[in-house]
Amino acid sequence: MGSSRDYLTYFLASLVICAGAAGMYDDVAVPAGENTGAAAKTTLTSLPEPFAGVDRLRLVLIGADDRPHEVGRSDTLMVMWINPGGKRAAIMSIPRDLRVNIPGYGVTKINHAYAHGGPELTVRTVAELLQIPIDGYVKVDFQGFVKAVDTLGGVDLLVEDVEGKGRGMNYDDNWGNLHIHLTPGWHHLNGYEAMGFCRYRKSNTPGLGDGDFRRAERQQQFLRAIVEQKLRVQNLPQLLKAGREIMQCVETTLSWRDCVDLARLLKDMEPTAIKTLLIPVHDAPGNVGYYCTTTEDDVRNTLADIESHLEGIAGDAWRVAVLNGCGVEGLAGQAAEALQSAGFEVVSTANAESRAYDATRIRCLPEDRPIALAVAAVLGAGQLEMAENDELSAEAPEARVSVVVGRDFARRQSISGAPAGPPAQ
Repeated sequence: MGSSRDYLTYFLASLVICAGAAGMYDDVAVPAGENTGAAAKTTLTSLPEPFAGVDRLRLVLIGADDRPHEVGRSDTLMVMWINPGGKRAAIMSIPRDLRVNIPGYGVTKINHAYAHGGPELTVRTVAELLQIPIDGYVKVDFQGFVKAVDTLGGVDLLVEDVEGKGRGMNYDDNWGNLHIHLTPGWHHLNGYEAMGFCRYRKSNTPGLGDGDFRRAERQQQFLRAIVEQKLRVQNLPQLLKAGREIMQCVETTLSWRDCVDLARLLKDMEPTAIKTLLIPVHDAPGNVGYYCTTTEDDVRNTLADIESHLEGIAGDAWRVAVLNGCGVEGLAGQAAEALQSAGFEVVSTANAESRAYDATRIRCLPEDRPIALAVAAVLGAGQLEMAENDELSAEAPEARVSVVVGRDFARRQSISGAPAGPPAQ
């Protein structure tokens, strides 16, 4: 698995945490429903719209393994697109082994750009690869991440049974002081456990193997959880404290106000408004080591897909079918209501053939796993199962994800009396 550190995930969490604290200013200054006219009695003034007048914001997010007296390399890269007016965003991961042209240095792995020219050359390389303008960058290391997540009280995440037979996720690296031991199911993770969740690389999907792809997916799952669970006014004291812990680890071209605006946008976005994806790549074993490649068509089609999402053009990516698998009256309707409130399109509700489901089952094609994870986050229940294309088509012909709600979701509903979310702390 190696001992590389996923600094980029830590940056995104850091940005959400520290800027999120200031982003709460709007809600505290002018609470929803209060009179904001000239007669309003307040010494505070609501902030203007985030990035007013900006059509698109494009940021390169860099995680680099910097060490004293040693030039590091970028372990992880992501590109974030923001449509401020439409309150939509996309985050695309770029594998560190992607073979690209680095201006002035020729064709090699993209993570070498940082070693040759730091964040500036990394930004130039990404801009050339994607043929788009870049508005800024953020670079981060991991120090303070664990303490910041602990300050926020941890985070709820769904751990998959990657290793099978109930083993979940396990890895020990004594040299790197990394020990990951997570059993399958929903867990409330502290900072160290969340770090392990984000750094774990193995995959249980045939054909994909171990590596950065599933790890990037887990990082994005973690980021969604932070946004959905922690950017709340009631968390303001913890956000402010965590922000002080983490800001020492962030280097960025963004101003503090830019960070505030970005966090204000993120906290108001529905789950389906934030698209997460990986740049399409193909294995290309070389004579020395491993690298992967992408094509101009792959890049062009991916950017078109991102642009459609940012514009809010309807697609079928978030279409879900819901079945009642335990016989509790109205349970499929309750799940459908929770999913629709989060922005999903529920194409059908019905009873499953069996009423013996204790655990909610969420089935999808391997490439739609991020959508299934988002469904699980909304319901606060569910075990993921990968399906063949013909199997899913027969079960839910109009949907990308099929959900059979079980007794675990029914128990969540009886406890909360409201649409479900991650397990209560």
